[in-house]
Amino acid sequence: MKYSLAGLFSLLMILFCASQASGDLRTISPGGTVFLGEEGLDISATGVMNGGQIGWWAPGSSRSSDPTELMTVSSPDSFYVSPSAFSGKEGPWYSWPEGSPVFQVKRPQVSVRVYDETADFDATGKWIPRGDAVSFRISSNVYEANSRGGPDGQVDIVLTSPEGAKYSSVSGPSGSFSLSGIPLTSSLTSTGPVWNTGGVTVGTWTVQAELSMNRIKDNMPDTGAGISSPVEVLIQNINPLIKAPVAIEIRTPEPDITPMVTQTTLPAYSAPVTKPITPIQTVETQVQIPAPTFTHVPPPTYTTVQTIEPTPEKTPESTPVPEPTKAPLGILSIIGAGFVLMVLIKP
Repeated sequence: MKYSLAGLFSLLMILFCASQASGDLRTISPGGTVFLGEEGLDISATGVMNGGQIGWWAPGSSRSSDPTELMTVSSPDSFYVSPSAFSGKEGPWYSWPEGSPVFQVKRPQVSVRVYDETADFDATGKWIPRGDAVSFRISSNVYEANSRGGPDGQVDIVLTSPEGAKYSSVSGPSGSFSLSGIPLTSSLTSTGPVWNTGGVTVGTWTVQAELSMNRIKDNMPDTGAGISSPVEVLIQNINPLIKAPVAIEIRTPEPDITPMVTQTTLPAYSAPVTKPITPIQTVETQVQIPAPTFTHVPPPTYTTVQTIEPTPEKTPESTPVPEPTKAPLGILSIIGAGFVLMVLIKP
């Protein structure tokens, strides 16, 4: 009996030590993944001592040469992956000059979507019927930190009501669900149906995911990196796509009256519009100005009439010419006639 108790006690001690050895999300094993913006990390297990150096080689560089970048570690038990120091230098880092792997730096990524579990559709940027159960789906590469062990989560969900109030928890089919410290199980993590929208305020809700693990969201608040882009969902009883046409049909009688009133007033406004057009008649006076100019043009045309006067003077000269020719012809005919008469009378 004593042996069994001693064995049980030993087993409990082993499990306790194993749980302590597994550490939490701050303890980094040799070659483990760290993310830009993480602070308070313990990298002592990698063999880096206080004042030791770690090096980074640019892609394509040979590790037989000196590192492209060297950094001195001042506190290996409270290490900060500074975005200003490590941005653009993602990838493996090694101890220098030993060359042992220390960690691998990655840029964090996060995004969130809203899913209607009741109707089974992606409701991001859409309408959710009030009363449906909702889940949150988080995409992130920070789930790789699960290999460190520990009970802590990596993501906080910020849920903002139409009035601007922020919620730290929601109520669903399984009871209350905390929106802080949500653990990531894979590259796409779903919370399941955790939010019952039956009694929530009608309107547009905003959802955003923040990487709270080791204060990434505080040290690297870049959209898409430490903080996701915000998404919206409309929660109300009536589908807005159906409500809009019905509202238009109800209001149609009122707009129809106003056009008829405007048509009756159009003639009233058209009459004054024609009056300003009357000053255009002044253009007729401008047209009459060229008329006197045409009266002065005919006088030069009379000079052609004077050239016609010499032509009648030539015709009288030609008429007397035939008259003297006719005179001898008449005398000869008389003499001939007389001569014929004398021949006829003579015995």
